Amino acid sequence: MTYRYVERAGARIAYRVSGSGAALVLLKNHRRPLHYAISAYLAERLRVFQVHPVGFGASDRPDGYDFGSIGEQVIAVLDREGVERFGVWGFSQTACMAAMVARSTERASALVMGGVPPIGILTDGEMRRLEREPRLPRPALEFWRAYRSYDWHHELRCYPGRRVAYMGTADPAIRRFRRLRTVLEGIGMTYLEFEGLTHSTCGLGDASSDGRRVAHTVCACLGKC
Repeated sequence: MTYRYVERAGARIAYRVSGSGAALVLLKNHRRPLHYAISAYLAERLRVFQVHPVGFGASDRPDGYDFGSIGEQVIAVLDREGVERFGVWGFSQTACMAAMVARSTERASALVMGGVPPIGILTDGEMRRLEREPRLPRPALEFWRAYRSYDWHHELRCYPGRRVAYMGTADPAIRRFRRLRTVLEGIGMTYLEFEGLTHSTCGLGDASSDGRRVAHTVCACLGKC
């Protein structure tokens, strides 16, 4: 499975495609491993697009770019592939990327955010620490600046598609996530906890029985299983 590329605003966007059926976009922010471990399982029932936003993974890394334009980048990929409607799924940082995609287009029929509290990230203090971190790549910093420019309580409440938020109970952020449960359910999100799973074992990089359980449960919530 090799990379395909599409160009937007002078930069190449790398992506991989597998499977057939309804389209599901997985946002990928690292070059290695080459693909998410769970993608093969998902591709048994869905057409899976692993998209690397510009500045991340195998895509171009220009000095200057609108690194918050992830929605437009995903649409460029799907237009190339002739796809109209799609779901979008991210975990940890890419969960926030997925939210940026979902809010940007009416073509996104479902949003899955794993491993991160969907509202209230990053706090002002966390953002100040990122601003002072000399090792943080510019694309990541510019992405977080763009992400924090939106009111995510409002954006997620207004989003018309299916919405799922999940986390493992052994994830250090679980208390913060649980405090949001009433809010998330109140704005129409499906709230899921996976007993005993860590940040790693609940993520897209785990294809063990734990990872497949997460994927199956999430897909069932989306009506894809």
